[in-house]
Amino acid sequence: MIWTHYFQAVALSGVFVAKTMAETFDYIVVGGGTAGLTVANRLTEDPSVTVLVLEAGGDHSDDLNVLAPGLFPVMYGDPEYDWDYKTVPQSAANNTVVAHVRGKQLGGSSAMNFMVWTHPSRQDIDNWGELGNKDWSWDALTPYFRKSESFVAPSKQQTADLRLEYVDPGAHGKTGPIGTEFPALYSSLTQAWPRTLENLGLGVEGDPRDGLALGGYIHTLNIAGATRRYAANAYLGPIRQRPNLKVVTRAFVRKVLLRRNRHGVSATGVRWTKDNATHEAIAAREVILSAGSIASPQLLELSGIGNKVLLRKHGIESLVDNPNVGENLQDHVYVPLGFATQPGIETVEDFNNASYFQEQLDLYLQNKTGRLSSTSASASLLSLKQVVSTLDLNAPALKTHGSGLPEQYRIILRDLKSEAVCQQLAFEGGMSPQFQADTTKLFSAGSPGNFLTLLGVLEHPLSRGSIHIQSADPTVHPKIDPRYLTNPIDVQLLKAIALQLQVVARTKPLSDLLQKDGTAFQPGYYELTPENVEEWVRGGLQSEYHPCGTCAMMPKDKEGVVDEKFRVYGVRNLRVVDASVFPLIPRANIQSLVYAVAERAADIIKGGSK
Repeated sequence: MIWTHYFQAVALSGVFVAKTMAETFDYIVVGGGTAGLTVANRLTEDPSVTVLVLEAGGDHSDDLNVLAPGLFPVMYGDPEYDWDYKTVPQSAANNTVVAHVRGKQLGGSSAMNFMVWTHPSRQDIDNWGELGNKDWSWDALTPYFRKSESFVAPSKQQTADLRLEYVDPGAHGKTGPIGTEFPALYSSLTQAWPRTLENLGLGVEGDPRDGLALGGYIHTLNIAGATRRYAANAYLGPIRQRPNLKVVTRAFVRKVLLRRNRHGVSATGVRWTKDNATHEAIAAREVILSAGSIASPQLLELSGIGNKVLLRKHGIESLVDNPNVGENLQDHVYVPLGFATQPGIETVEDFNNASYFQEQLDLYLQNKTGRLSSTSASASLLSLKQVVSTLDLNAPALKTHGSGLPEQYRIILRDLKSEAVCQQLAFEGGMSPQFQADTTKLFSAGSPGNFLTLLGVLEHPLSRGSIHIQSADPTVHPKIDPRYLTNPIDVQLLKAIALQLQVVARTKPLSDLLQKDGTAFQPGYYELTPENVEEWVRGGLQSEYHPCGTCAMMPKDKEGVVDEKFRVYGVRNLRVVDASVFPLIPRANIQSLVYAVAERAADIIKGGSK
């Protein structure tokens, strides 16, 4: 049941607190994104349980920019959709500032990502258990991957065109909220991709959904009926009218309310602002932070949970001293390489023609067809030996000097030769790598012509960074320092990954679709050699926007912030459920894992409340 009590108007940090009623809910979910809406959906399946969801952004669940698969880049850098975080200058990457696209809307980043539906490996998740998280394994999480997904098997035509013989329908979920399918509309570049990897001896053997298979393939997209399927229209939309669920948008959470007494510290509610007024709500059971890998550690610190030295520096009372908060930041980084395509090859540059774009938009609006109805879906997952055969990881120059994370490093180095070290992606259009800090310009060529950009992604980086507050003011973005490329192994691996992109581009049938058999570059790119590739890695590095690990699920003495049941150490009634809890970043795009982890978290929370 929901009940209320009154509190008087006071001045708080320059914001007027209106005389109002503070509602009480069983659970308060901070962040209406990928994880938060998943948890809210499952908790409110019990009609006796009340849930409040607070989302800082707006509701764009009817917005064409979100729903039309081909329009998503227009949201990047737009404050109506995107937090548009920026890193500090990266000292090992030519002092580059890297923008981070983060969804500021219902659905979070699932509303504006590339709709890539890929999965971690079995070993990735088993490693979480190895780090001290009891009952965490691939086998334990597999039911939750299926629970979140509604897979549509490919047609015979798709199977033939896209080399989808590898697909194992039994490995996929059939009845979950997130519809997934293979692209219904695809280009000659997409069709060439799996055949090119096969010609390199890198064709996929088995369905990567099984957590084992490696190689090049066409992956699924979280699209159904030519429409993006994401947390807001898949998990929230069908249940939004539940009387025990309240969702408040444009609600900026300032802190978690904590109470300390002789029994310890407990979370009692949250404080947020909306329309220049400040509100509070009480959590009868728990507060659940699902604000993402950047905002969740920020909110913990603003609330008094974190490194006491840092908190006191900013005038925040330290209630729980845990210097692990905000540490262990990991991210997938990549290097792009752009190639000029043959005349007549379809790429996103075609949309620069206003009449052509209007034609495609009309097709989508009329019957959800045309090029805005789908997006690129070419990928590969490759092991170290598939990328390079001569890299000596035991060379003295590559020895790592871990900063308190020796067990993580041991696991990563052990798995390098058997697990995916690299993900390759093909973006059917040009990119301007010099605009790392400006995503409104990054995903465009800036030059006449049509282009294909190949991305070489480092899957298990050893570099570790941090996210910490730089002010007690919640509206000030935290200091984001991924420390990209500070571990020399990351540099060596990315050099090998970048050089292989040229090999892929110069292999048939892909090379037939590129000018000069894959040797003609988009302006701004150039031939990579063993002598100059490190320069390109350090100068052209980009983020795949997969920050993880800043509220790591690990034992506290191993630099953990939450336990295996998502409970924040040292605080009762407070959990974190989002990608910030990932102790080790997995291979591939992370959204399917965020859904699965949130599904499992909901079951754990339900079980603990009985």
